[in-house]
Amino acid sequence: MTEDEPGAESASGSASGSPTSSSLVALATQAFLELGAPSFIHVNLDAVVNNINVLKSLSGPNTGIMGVVKGGAYGSGLMKVVDVLLQEGVQELAVATVAEGVYLRKHGVNVPITILGNLLACEVEAVTSHTLTPSISWATALVSQPKHKLLYPDGSRLSVAINIDTGMSRYGVQPADLPQLVQQLQQLDVSINSMYTHFQSAITEKEKNQKQLDIFLQATEPYKTRLHVAATTGCVQGLATHLDLIRPGGAITGLCSGSDSEGCQQFIRCGFQPAFSVVAQPSFYKLLPAGRYIGYDATYQTHGDEWIANFTTGWSDGISRRLSNGVGSVKRVKTGELCPIVGRVSMDSITARLPEAPEEGEVFQVITDDFDEVTSAVGMARNLGAAVYEMPGNWSTRLARVFST
Repeated sequence: MTEDEPGAESASGSASGSPTSSSLVALATQAFLELGAPSFIHVNLDAVVNNINVLKSLSGPNTGIMGVVKGGAYGSGLMKVVDVLLQEGVQELAVATVAEGVYLRKHGVNVPITILGNLLACEVEAVTSHTLTPSISWATALVSQPKHKLLYPDGSRLSVAINIDTGMSRYGVQPADLPQLVQQLQQLDVSINSMYTHFQSAITEKEKNQKQLDIFLQATEPYKTRLHVAATTGCVQGLATHLDLIRPGGAITGLCSGSDSEGCQQFIRCGFQPAFSVVAQPSFYKLLPAGRYIGYDATYQTHGDEWIANFTTGWSDGISRRLSNGVGSVKRVKTGELCPIVGRVSMDSITARLPEAPEEGEVFQVITDDFDEVTSAVGMARNLGAAVYEMPGNWSTRLARVFST
């Protein structure tokens, strides 16, 4: 058990790559017994290894990987994913907040860690004391600090990453203001670790991202520092993958950066494999006659004799309430059938209509580790008009995360 996932953890064996039906059933049966619970999140670490190798193949021979593991590695479990990244030769990490960086340091992670959120004055002490590399879009957080506060514990100067706004229009110094910011940092005796930007447009909009890259390269041309631009989208597009680093996040656990069909197909062709799935067995089931209403507000009525099963996972865990009443389904692993969610997704459970009574201990997937149109993270996101990263990223720590290799 690790502190970032209060739920129990278990490491069980499975086949390499995406588990077969039989291997998943064997893993789930063991996990149900060990956990004493009828549902869990499964993270296939072999898929993470595969995805790192895909990313290496998409980048230049001298390009390193800065693995973005914010949000608990996009919901898959921070420390386990980090362990795999480090074992596979990833030499740098990035997170969104200073607190995430401090957490990694306290758990023995010693590689360089970049904080992607814009640095605030109240975070300077934590950044320096834990030897983190903050991102800055201006020098506001630094100018109010005495110079001796801008040192790491070993006496070396604070080193920052400069975020340049090339079109995203969130964080980032404007390219025209970059020379002034660099001059301010020199006056503060603060060094520059890297400069970067972030693409705004989708996988299918390469020309728009190319314009951002052109602006970035022109702005950074006078400076001798490390450069990184390509996150998941850039890696799939082959944009900026020749620079010093690529900066993938969702791709590490096999999550496409968008849900549109064309962009997803490009992502699939690269060879990425989803690592995250939610596995469950029915906690209760029964045969109901026609005319019975199911769940809160009676939003679903049976049309004939119907087998209705309960699964102990709900919106408090992370499954969207908008998947109620046939928008979402669960996958019956034995047959591959999709069983529609009927009634409302409630706080702690969902109900699904099955074609027949399930076998004892039968295994289902609430989220599948594939690219299914309905039950995968990308399929759910497309049907809900949501971000793909929301689908695993919203899951809380109430369900145990079971890691397999």
